[in-house]
Amino acid sequence: MAKTSSAREDMLTAAVDLFAARGYEGVGIAELLTKSGSPRGSLYFHFPGGKEQIGAEVVARVGAEVAARFRGLHDSGVDLETFIDRVFKTTAKESKERNYTASCPMAAIATGFGNDNPKLAAAVRSAFAAWESEIRTAAKARGLTDANASVFASAMLAAMEGAFVTSKALESSDPHKNAARAIKALAAALLPN
Repeated sequence: MAKTSSAREDMLTAAVDLFAARGYEGVGIAELLTKSGSPRGSLYFHFPGGKEQIGAEVVARVGAEVAARFRGLHDSGVDLETFIDRVFKTTAKESKERNYTASCPMAAIATGFGNDNPKLAAAVRSAFAAWESEIRTAAKARGLTDANASVFASAMLAAMEGAFVTSKALESSDPHKNAARAIKALAAALLPN
């Protein structure tokens, strides 16, 4: 029986790592093929939309994984402060595990593509909207009003992605710790008395 080709999965896995390290524009097709070990012919077989399709699929994959993490954390029933702590401890750990040489793939891609990538832009918007929705749902379930939960979700997303970028630049986990403190203070201010 013939072995199923893993070229598609290998290219997506390589793209996540490369985009996280250098953004969307900083990665070329040749490098992607080399890192994935995939033959050139398999690129357009699996990704007829080329690099933009790969980027959009990476965004969709990372977006779904992170949204599921937020949902799981919400479903665990932890209070809002613990929710915040766990998110930023995870982001700090991920930055450290990457030796501060890579950001969140989503942040790296979102800041590194041009206006000529509409599919990629739509994928990024969709993923960020899903994350905000999961955070907003968790915040509302923990006592924030609809309006305040929306403010909180937007700020938490911005703090999380900003912490990744700053952490890479400073080669430190401190931005994640500071973002957690700031978001906890925001949550306390937004909770009804």
